[in-house]
Amino acid sequence: MPFQFISSCNSSDGVVARHLRALQVFMFVFISVIPTTLLANEPRVTISKIEKAPIIDGVLDDDIWSEATVIEDFHQRIPVEGGDPSEKTIVRLAYDKDMLYVGARLYERNPDAIIARELREDIVKFNDDAFSILIDTMLDRRNAFAFMVNPLGTKAEGRFEDNSSYRGEWDGIWYAATSRDDQGWSVEFAIPFKSLSLNPDSQVWGMEMERFIRRHNELLLWANHDQDKRSSYVASYGDMEGLKNINQGKGLDIKPQAASRYRHRHDNGDKEFTIKPGVEVIYKVKPSLNASLVVNPDFSNALVDDIKTNLTRFNLFFPEQRDFFVRDAHIFQFGGLSETNGIPFFSRRIGLPFDRENPEPLDLDVGAKLSGRIGRYTLGLLNTQMGSGQGIGSKNLSVARMTRDIQKESRLGAMMTYGNPTSGDDNGLIGADYRYRNSELFGSQVLVADVFMMKSFSEGINNNELAYGATLELPNDKWNLKTSYVEIQDNFNPALGFVNRTGIRKYTGDLRYRVRPKGNKFVRFMNWGFESSFTTTKDNELESANVWLRIFDIEGHMGDQIAFWTNWEHETLFTPFEIQPGIIIPRGDYDFFNVWGKLVTSTHRPVAAEIRSKIGGYYSGNFVDVTAKLLFRPSRHIYITLERRVFDINLPQGDFDIEINRARFDINFTPTLSWSNYLQQESETQVMTLQSQLRWMIVPGNDLTLTLNHDWAGEGGSYKSRKTDFFARLVWTHRF
Repeated sequence: MPFQFISSCNSSDGVVARHLRALQVFMFVFISVIPTTLLANEPRVTISKIEKAPIIDGVLDDDIWSEATVIEDFHQRIPVEGGDPSEKTIVRLAYDKDMLYVGARLYERNPDAIIARELREDIVKFNDDAFSILIDTMLDRRNAFAFMVNPLGTKAEGRFEDNSSYRGEWDGIWYAATSRDDQGWSVEFAIPFKSLSLNPDSQVWGMEMERFIRRHNELLLWANHDQDKRSSYVASYGDMEGLKNINQGKGLDIKPQAASRYRHRHDNGDKEFTIKPGVEVIYKVKPSLNASLVVNPDFSNALVDDIKTNLTRFNLFFPEQRDFFVRDAHIFQFGGLSETNGIPFFSRRIGLPFDRENPEPLDLDVGAKLSGRIGRYTLGLLNTQMGSGQGIGSKNLSVARMTRDIQKESRLGAMMTYGNPTSGDDNGLIGADYRYRNSELFGSQVLVADVFMMKSFSEGINNNELAYGATLELPNDKWNLKTSYVEIQDNFNPALGFVNRTGIRKYTGDLRYRVRPKGNKFVRFMNWGFESSFTTTKDNELESANVWLRIFDIEGHMGDQIAFWTNWEHETLFTPFEIQPGIIIPRGDYDFFNVWGKLVTSTHRPVAAEIRSKIGGYYSGNFVDVTAKLLFRPSRHIYITLERRVFDINLPQGDFDIEINRARFDINFTPTLSWSNYLQQESETQVMTLQSQLRWMIVPGNDLTLTLNHDWAGEGGSYKSRKTDFFARLVWTHRF
């Protein structure tokens, strides 16, 4: 059980157990202090119920579409707010007891101008023409599911969270098909209610629909045309009413997994072949609350990390890639913390290596998760049992997160973690946060404010374990302002989080002003402004500063962009800093200035390029950082990117160069069958890596993945094989 460790605590557990018990009580008696009522939204539409399902083939020739509800009132958000569409769009909606059906006819006077090159799943929006439906199934005016398709039938899905962000990690089982003719293109969706979290007692869902016409870079919407309120602003969706007698079945998904691995370590000749059966069970405790149990999971389908070069004094952050942890990861976000330093929960702490001395990940024996919504509460409970390794024994690690909606858009939350994945010492954390959001400031402006406080509890430590802060933001189209303050005390140590700099106070202030010139044939918008951050000791002695001034930033109608910035940086080194072996920067105060520019061409073309360059001072020397990237798509089936990044650093203490080279070659046979290859090489560590992955989505929910990971190590000017891993993974979903 996720909280078994709490009930087993006794008086000898000390301060950690006492605080955890107090937080447990607090979380489960968490009640509202400000009542709120959700009002009906405009526009509104009543959906039609049908008895016979259409054939999902992309051709709107089934008789049932004549019975469906028809919507054709679309207007621009981009480029002209509320402007008339350049092309006509007609959408039909219907449902039966099992599925929501969407049929869209997307007219195009010049069908040859339709842009459709992406056959890679989840890479649809903004590269190609696309159609999307966004549905707020809980009618909480905060969160929504998103389903998108391009003219090739390539799908993407995700979730809009908390009226502010989009997360493409969510995967659901659904169906779509498209067709093209001399009038444009059309698409049919079938979305099973079993794939959704919803309120079965509500006959109304929030809904938005979008059409993207890529050659005009034109975004059309049904309900919300306000440029200050993006698609993530679920509160502005219209309403779809009339949903009755929806069937979600028993709410049970069983996903057995068959996996095997061949492992070869070339330095010592070690070879091993293992078979790894596993299973994941997902059960809807309530229509909006999922419980999942995973036993002996395999994460071989996870993407490899990008190689990064660290030119700072602090540890680098790498994003989570494993599907079990990525799913519902948004629930565990805390305090509006957009930066990585100081986050209370970082799922890569569970099982992945922390340094190059321990390169092998640990097995996850069992993982349990409870996530979703109960009324106005959002709940996330996670408990994992890790296998032994990396010098420590088997570990039980737990996280609990709860928020409660208050007012129209705001929320109050609490969080707790327990467990130390790197040692046998006790560790825990408790925290509370509050977000105020108002999207009707001065009529239509958006205001967001976040406040948080956390305290860690480490064995043998009893002071200076706090982290707290506040952020105020106006994230609007014309004016975008943000300011924040964060303090992280010396001994703040969330063992299940990520902290790479303690004993600091950080102040930030950003401003962006945007102009959208009317009638200009070349320019879509122009930006000016600045970004700044100042990091001090707890005694307010300046330690780091970074001020960026945006001289100009111009984007064309098709997405081409050119920008130029200037930058001032300050660093105070209280101790010498070894930036490279044998190259040590002495303690002292350093001020240096840089210029930064970029030129980006739109990715809708078969060939696109990007060049970024930063040139100027670096401590007591000089610094050049140049990145060049080329995208080449000769057909819808071939995707090639080449990237090269070069650092050239000259210091009185010594000079050094670092090169990072990347190449991606993907063959996309169909939207459900692809072969991707990703090669990386870095000169500092003389490491080269390859991930080659063949993925076949047999049907939605049933996947076969073959993955080859191979590493080389540089030696004497040449590269020799270091390790090889080959994985085969089959997952089959049984839905009840």
